[in-house]
Amino acid sequence: MAVNLKRRAFFMSIVMTMGLCMPGVSFAQTAADKYPEKPIKIIVPFAAGGPVDTLARVIGQKMQEHWGQPVLIELRPGASTLIGTTALARSQADGYTLIISVSNHTTNPAMHSKMPYDTLKDFQPVGLMARTPIVAYANPGFEANNLTELVALAKRQPNVISFGSAGTGSMTHLTAELLKQKAGIDMQHVVYKGGTPALMDTIAGHIPMTFATVGQAWEQYKGKKVKPLGISSEKRYRSMPDIPTFKEQGVDVVTTEWLGLLAPAGTPPGIVAKLNAEIRRIVALPGLGDRLSAMELVSSTPQELDAFIRSEMDRWAPLIRQLGIKVN
Repeated sequence: MAVNLKRRAFFMSIVMTMGLCMPGVSFAQTAADKYPEKPIKIIVPFAAGGPVDTLARVIGQKMQEHWGQPVLIELRPGASTLIGTTALARSQADGYTLIISVSNHTTNPAMHSKMPYDTLKDFQPVGLMARTPIVAYANPGFEANNLTELVALAKRQPNVISFGSAGTGSMTHLTAELLKQKAGIDMQHVVYKGGTPALMDTIAGHIPMTFATVGQAWEQYKGKKVKPLGISSEKRYRSMPDIPTFKEQGVDVVTTEWLGLLAPAGTPPGIVAKLNAEIRRIVALPGLGDRLSAMELVSSTPQELDAFIRSEMDRWAPLIRQLGIKVN
């Protein structure tokens, strides 16, 4: 018995010595176990006050409360999210710099002849957090009261009706173009630098309508400053149950603006798993959806987000090429 104990102790000492001689394995496990041990930065590639900024601050607050480490929100707006996303691609792959990415991440490669990063190779998907459909909003005095009437009006007056969007190649713009294609109508796109100025011009009557996410016009919708003609969700949206979908009104268009968390490529798998679990925990918190009523909170695995990004790139690239959208 004593001999067996001595042998066991001897073998255990060998195993421990081998572990100490493999610093790479030991360090990777320690990094994930200790994460986070310093402040985390979440890049928002948009200006302050929008839906992405709002989600980032809510998520960041809950992370901070749970992990006891500061979560800093860094605004890096501009160039259709390229500025903020480039900053992430150049960051250290340690899990302490992240970004909330949206549909621009999947449409930018088709619009830019030169990209400052590789959309698939330079990032590690962490998980989806939210999504929101696109709404066709009109000035209250606009002749059409729903999508069916809009299509009929546009067919009587081809290329007369104008609409705004958050910018060329944005999900709001592409949704409008897809709707035009599916419905067999033509309308004039008025390009704006963001969804807010397009919305303000719709309210003022300078343009008859605009396409915007639910969150971009949430307050204006509640205040009846705009009237919704239809929504791009698969089924009626929970926070806007009175708005019929495009599909209900005979136009088979389903689109979504999505919000997902990305890290730099090479981020240790253990840290990615820890971040993914934290996002899942947060979006499932009771009452959190009440603070983000303009969004549908969702979650996914990193692999599911990766597959979704690839599918969205494949979906939108042909339409972007057909429209001839080129930024540089």
